[in-house]
Amino acid sequence: MKRLRTIIALLSLLIPVMIKAQFVITDTIRTERIVVKSAQFGVSFQNNLDTYLSDYNYKGGGLHFSYENFRDARTGNYKWKYQVLFNSRAGFNLQESNMQFAGIIGCSWSGYHPFSIGKRLKLLAGAQIQLEGGALYNLSNSNNPVSAKLRTALAASGMAIYHFPVRKSDWIVRYQLDIPLAGVMFTPEFGQSYYEMSLGHLGKIASFTHPLNNPSWRHMLSLDIPVHAKHHSTTLRFSYIADLYQSNINHIRCHMYHHAITFGFARTIFKVKQENSIKAYSPY
Repeated sequence: MKRLRTIIALLSLLIPVMIKAQFVITDTIRTERIVVKSAQFGVSFQNNLDTYLSDYNYKGGGLHFSYENFRDARTGNYKWKYQVLFNSRAGFNLQESNMQFAGIIGCSWSGYHPFSIGKRLKLLAGAQIQLEGGALYNLSNSNNPVSAKLRTALAASGMAIYHFPVRKSDWIVRYQLDIPLAGVMFTPEFGQSYYEMSLGHLGKIASFTHPLNNPSWRHMLSLDIPVHAKHHSTTLRFSYIADLYQSNINHIRCHMYHHAITFGFARTIFKVKQENSIKAYSPY
């Protein structure tokens, strides 16, 4: 009888441990999806031309902020990956003694299909929806000092992701290219003031865009470096972003060339079926 009581007492102690062990994360557990979130700050160089405001190039610098949410699809056995990318920039540009303020905010939603080439290289191809708005403001202009920017477009997007070993961890290099293919943008006619538009004389203020009248693209090159190689819980991210926008519509030429160097952190969360989350490296 004493033996039976001893066995029951031991089982009562072991059962909670056994139940808890079911939720221990191991290398062989199957994750439901992977979510990567990153935030970056940096400095930028700008070169802007908008003949609605002036025939001169304005060059200067500013600040850049970007946020990315990159994740696996909830279903589909990792056949699709999704990205939400937010970019904002603001700065002052000069042309001799004239000054111009530029502020742009953009957001994009992308879906990709991955293709693995070997163990370290992965290519992603997909489509992207872009939405961007902002303004150029010439402080020296008395008439039509502001040029508003608002556009949306469907773009082709692709990535190349490469893992290379450094000591006991993997560093990740990623290159992304986005090319707008078709869209709509706000385009006042040459010489048309915003005061006229406020009176109802709208004219042709919206135009269809395509690579012939709006040849633009965006490059992003990033390097992810794990800080704690043992646990891979913190990742540094260095990025170079080149946003090259051009348009020639309604006799108005415009270009906004933006180059940014950013620094930030990326956090990777592996979602598992028990609805727990573990922080880890290797997001892609």
